[in-house]
Amino acid sequence: MILGGEMDSEIKKAQELISDSDGILITASNGLSITEGYNIFADDLNFRNYFNEFKSLYGISNVVQGVYAEMPQTDHDIFMKKVHKYLIDDYHPTPIFKDIKKLVTDKDYFVVTSNADTHFQLNGFDPKRIWEVEGNLDGTNMRDETWNQQQQSFQNFVSNNKNEKLVQIEFGIGSHNKMIKEPMMRLVSSHPKWSYITLNLQNEIKVAPEISDRSVALAGDINQTMNNLLKED
Repeated sequence: MILGGEMDSEIKKAQELISDSDGILITASNGLSITEGYNIFADDLNFRNYFNEFKSLYGISNVVQGVYAEMPQTDHDIFMKKVHKYLIDDYHPTPIFKDIKKLVTDKDYFVVTSNADTHFQLNGFDPKRIWEVEGNLDGTNMRDETWNQQQQSFQNFVSNNKNEKLVQIEFGIGSHNKMIKEPMMRLVSSHPKWSYITLNLQNEIKVAPEISDRSVALAGDINQTMNNLLKED
């Protein structure tokens, strides 16, 4: 495996942590969606193909703006149906999720994500092993019964692995994220046998000082990093 220098060393360290682990906790946010090619904050070709009429009518320049834009309820309902079509109905599984699935083969795992697009489920991850902390576009809302069950499943996973060697692998969560990143780093800190791996762009890499000695930061394109992570010597 020819990567050179420090990155080569960090990749090998991450590979060893994953190989030696009893379980894996996957955490993910918008950066993973962008890796797939879905950027809900961008005025890109996908946005214009699906939402150009709304862009013209209401001056919105991305999906998130449209979700919160002031418009008649009938138009907002149509907009949300288009969001569902874009992110779910027309979706096809992507290579990055295929690679992530390889990491959890024969491992106890759980997923915590703020992405509402159900892409983990659509790529074959067990719905009973997923907590969508902001709900999803298929009707799960924060604090409803399904969401509460997801949260309880996560708490059970944490309890069952409190004395195990677990690796949290973080995909594309911003450095200032307080919904997932900060509480999950605190969770790692409170479990001495747990370790932490983060994949993100260089400017979004952040590791809490108290877990730095059992953490690996892999900066760069997530697809390329995953390719390197899955390579064998």
